[in-house]
Amino acid sequence: MVHPNIKFIRAVATMVGSVVGVGVFGLPFVFSQTGYGAGLLVLLLLSSTMTGILFMYADVIAHTPGEHRFAGIIETYLGKRFGRIATMTLVFGFWGAMLAYLVAGGKLLSILFGLQGNVAETFFGLCIAALIGALSYRGLRFVARIEVWMLAGLIFLFSFIVLAAFPHADLSRLADGTWNNGLLALYGVVFFSLTGGISAIPEMRALLGKRDSLPYAVFIGMACITALYAVFTFSVIAATGTSTSEFAIDALVPLIGGSFRVIGVSLAVASILSIYMVGSVELQNSLRYDNRLSRVAAWALAIGVPVVLYLAGVRSFIGILGFIGAVFAGVNGILVVFTYERMRATKACREHVCLEVPRVVTAGLVLLYLSGIVVTLYSFI
Repeated sequence: MVHPNIKFIRAVATMVGSVVGVGVFGLPFVFSQTGYGAGLLVLLLLSSTMTGILFMYADVIAHTPGEHRFAGIIETYLGKRFGRIATMTLVFGFWGAMLAYLVAGGKLLSILFGLQGNVAETFFGLCIAALIGALSYRGLRFVARIEVWMLAGLIFLFSFIVLAAFPHADLSRLADGTWNNGLLALYGVVFFSLTGGISAIPEMRALLGKRDSLPYAVFIGMACITALYAVFTFSVIAATGTSTSEFAIDALVPLIGGSFRVIGVSLAVASILSIYMVGSVELQNSLRYDNRLSRVAAWALAIGVPVVLYLAGVRSFIGILGFIGAVFAGVNGILVVFTYERMRATKACREHVCLEVPRVVTAGLVLLYLSGIVVTLYSFI
């Protein structure tokens, strides 16, 4: 009898749980703008590049003694200046993600309670911020208890949406949209939805012990995530077509019915709350340990900055996801490539077998991510 490798399964689950988040709700909209075929092509392309980035980062982690956070690894190989850049992109990325959680959560709660308008969305968004602020102050131990349930809830939510949308599917809707319509937003949102795996690599390494198993766990985890995104977007777009909304779920409510409004939206809000809380705790820990802030100051900054931006009117869900994905995730990807190149020039790779990525590939990744950063910044300016 073949026994399952529980540690390997847990490592894959860690990868999936770290990556899948609020970005998935924006995927159907950007796919519907360009057509499902173009969206799927971009998803496969960026998923492949992100898998390569994670392979390189895993190799760096495997050949670096001790335990390190992302900014610490960057500083070890590239120096303090790049370490500070890594810290900044991490912090700004978390703030942007939590702002997106507020926007999505406020919108979905207003749908759940049948209310319309900015006042209702603002009220519910602030309620979410207050709840997360109270819960996240309790720290990592409390959050660790819900991680397994969070992943199970996300999988159940996506399964429920796929099955609910299936009877209303029309394959002709997949061809709606034009490939160059919203291509920049597609790139940014897809990129955003694939980030998060970097933070999972040290935990996966600790689970697996043998570093030879880590690349396989990364590959299978990213393959599962890509398949999940492809099936989810296929189901939503086939059901709603050009009526697909920025939040995916609300466009399905009039199509499927009132029961879906209660069950689907409630599950989505619960998922957003759990992901928001985990992100808040991770950011607070980064601010405390990497920036030496007090617990109260770290908590106030983690919770307060997204709320200030939210009240200032920064509420374009797709715009937030696209900007954070293209710019901050792009910078992190470039930093990983530079760190990997510096690491494989050290004696660690002369004494041990390191991953050999052709330099044309690493140069191509840097060029792709740098182009996304420049074009996105130019479009916003």
